[in-house]
Amino acid sequence: MEEATRAMVDAYPMSALAWSVLGMALRLQGKDALPALQKTLELAPDDAEAHLHLGNAHMDGGHPDLAMPYFMRALELAPAFAEALSRLGDVLQAQGHLKEAGECYGGALDIDPALAMAHRGKGDVLVEQQQFQSAQSSYRQALTLEPGAADIHRKLGDVHVALNRPDAALQSYAAALEMDPENAMAHGGMGNVLFRLDRNAQAAASYRSATALPTANAAHYHGLGRSLHALGATAEAESAYRQSIALDASLAAPMLHYADLLRETRRKEPAIAIYQAALLLEPNNIDALNNLGMALQEDGQLEAALASFRQVALLAPNNPVSHSNIAAALNDMGQREAALESCRRAVKLGPKSTAAHVNLGTCLMEMGRLNEAVNSFETVAKLDPHHRRAYVNISAALTRLGRIDQAIMHCRKALKINPDWDELHSNLLFFLTHSQDIDAATLFAEHLKYAEHFEAPLRASWPQHGNTRDPERRLRIGFVSADLYNHAVAHFITPILEHLALSPRLELVIYANSFHDDHVSRHLHGLASIWRQVEKLTHAELAQLITSDAIDILIDLSGHTGFNRLPAFARKPAPLQVSWIGYPGTTGLQAMDYYLTDRYYSPPGKLDDQFTEKLVRLPAAAPFLPPPESPPISTSPALENGYITYGSFNRAGKLNRATIARWSKLLRMVPDARMLLAAMPDKQTCNMLRSWFASEGIASARLTFHGHVSIPDYLALHSQVDICLDTYPYTSGTTGLNAMWMGVPTLTMVGATLPGYATSTILSHAGLHEFIAFGEVEFLEKGQLFASQPTLFSDLRAGMRERMKNSANGQPAMISRGLEVALRTMWKRWCVDLPAISFGVNEQMEVDQVADN
Repeated sequence: MEEATRAMVDAYPMSALAWSVLGMALRLQGKDALPALQKTLELAPDDAEAHLHLGNAHMDGGHPDLAMPYFMRALELAPAFAEALSRLGDVLQAQGHLKEAGECYGGALDIDPALAMAHRGKGDVLVEQQQFQSAQSSYRQALTLEPGAADIHRKLGDVHVALNRPDAALQSYAAALEMDPENAMAHGGMGNVLFRLDRNAQAAASYRSATALPTANAAHYHGLGRSLHALGATAEAESAYRQSIALDASLAAPMLHYADLLRETRRKEPAIAIYQAALLLEPNNIDALNNLGMALQEDGQLEAALASFRQVALLAPNNPVSHSNIAAALNDMGQREAALESCRRAVKLGPKSTAAHVNLGTCLMEMGRLNEAVNSFETVAKLDPHHRRAYVNISAALTRLGRIDQAIMHCRKALKINPDWDELHSNLLFFLTHSQDIDAATLFAEHLKYAEHFEAPLRASWPQHGNTRDPERRLRIGFVSADLYNHAVAHFITPILEHLALSPRLELVIYANSFHDDHVSRHLHGLASIWRQVEKLTHAELAQLITSDAIDILIDLSGHTGFNRLPAFARKPAPLQVSWIGYPGTTGLQAMDYYLTDRYYSPPGKLDDQFTEKLVRLPAAAPFLPPPESPPISTSPALENGYITYGSFNRAGKLNRATIARWSKLLRMVPDARMLLAAMPDKQTCNMLRSWFASEGIASARLTFHGHVSIPDYLALHSQVDICLDTYPYTSGTTGLNAMWMGVPTLTMVGATLPGYATSTILSHAGLHEFIAFGEVEFLEKGQLFASQPTLFSDLRAGMRERMKNSANGQPAMISRGLEVALRTMWKRWCVDLPAISFGVNEQMEVDQVADN
């Protein structure tokens, strides 16, 4: 067509019509039509259409200001020129003069009701004015006149989106794309609708179609990033976000979502930087401020996080989320009262906000107000029956209150709602070890149920480990724990790691499943060849990391206690896996090869059938590291008081009605005796226990209760006690060791499961077998006998610390050597494909008691 029109111009160089036709032909081809149209105007300066065409060419070039004079001149020459009036409306709309533009479109339609472009322009103005119903009518009229106009279908789709009509919007976008497959805006619009419908794979496909076109814009890449992000394709999503930002760095939204991705993938520092960049563009963007605060909080920058949350509260003072986040930051900073105030404000503003109630419950729990905490978490569970954390916290608070049966009930209720909650299942098992109503076989069966649910589906995909099968080479030993700070588990493991770190035949790799920065964690960090923070990794990611690290023997220090990583162990990331210290019982996993114990803790043949693991008996199951702030041992209080004082320093979760009834029988048999109970969580628990004693005929005057106090004060309370009475079926562990260190033995009754052997183990290592009873009758007889021998305790107290130091528990070097022998024995068997077996390592570092059981 261009050649023909150029030929016409060559033939008739002074013909305005010829030049006009050439200009229009060039415009249709997207070429520069201005010279031809200017020539037209030179030849026909009073031709209204020539002015119209020249104005159109300037509009094509994106210059509405240059186009405006030509449209106005066209209207001067032909006042009833509807098309020129409509195009003037386009100019005014581009300049933001919506009212005037609307008047132009209305005037054009008065002249020519069948002018499609005026209907379309009017629809555009109405959209800008958010009059979507009226806009829909204008676009439909335009389509009646121009049914093949792809972009009007696209604009009608946008209106349907605004009117929340997703199906209609999809139909309009599909119509636009049928007519114009390269309409990037229609592809993007369809992607937007599909994303809102949570059809992310389809949304990503639409966005990909948009970004494949030269007219793609930043919004299309942003949409692609969001849909890929939702699909878990983080690497591709990150690339799309970055492309969106590169195309238009003035948009905050792509930066915000990119920062969210960085934060989710544990890249806190770059996430913080991107949030801050987004806030430079939109300083009052509440989402950016809120998410920045959470990233700062996760990074330990609590003051900065609090400042960000408070800025959100200034912008949205009635938003419960902002006050809830302020409370969480204050709680992390230890400012409990201030945190509680913010929690209560958040709950008042958002009585149905689960986050607000969770934070309130957490704050109350930290303050020791456990009954109130339970009420808050129960409110969360009512608001959202699928809120996992609510059930975790309810059960944790109930067991601290000594209401173990209710804790078990809540765990079972939660697992009916979602059997995939591994943390709740572990909590259930831990609580069941405390229950007087479950026998050993049933308890073991409950552990096997855990494995059947969480491990069985993974067994077929266990990796084939390529670790070099050299029986004498240096071994890489991994330790996994969430308790590597000032915690009881760390106190047991620290002296072991101190010795193992010196061995040239071992390399220690520590996987810390919680972030703490105290003197204990810093010391342990220095003992590791490699220290990895893994609390943010999924179980699958942790297992992959362990396999990549080529760990030879992986040691679990948690078992079924809080923040354990047993689902990672269930993936068998290391060729040999061992459970130790954290939990008194089997993991139930086939993936776990060994459990570390000793000859008193698990007498050969007594408990082996309660474990999926093979039992390895060290010289002692664990060492005892006395608290450095221990006060000196006092004289026996019975010598001064003239009566015996029994004591219990166990947490309330170990106490039950049967134990209180047993103690009460003894108190009735020794009518002048008193009893002190420490470590009580609150007054309600004390009152509950008083009522239990009262029902057994024990007057409140014979009982003294103490709450939680500092470690020195807790240890000093032992000066008021002659002998401790043990709990059952979960006997004393650390509590019994601390009591003996303060000169106080514990009268125990051996149970049927591993927790029932904890105290008898401590006593046996110390040579105090006379304080071990087998059955209630013997327990009561011994308790009555000891009450008649007050001088016995005075003699014992004086030499108790020396006795403990000389016991296997007091010799971490010996335990460490035994452990190293045990690890090497395990490894040598694996190197020649021999199965795990139970065995012992005696105090002479000899392997004995080998048996295939």
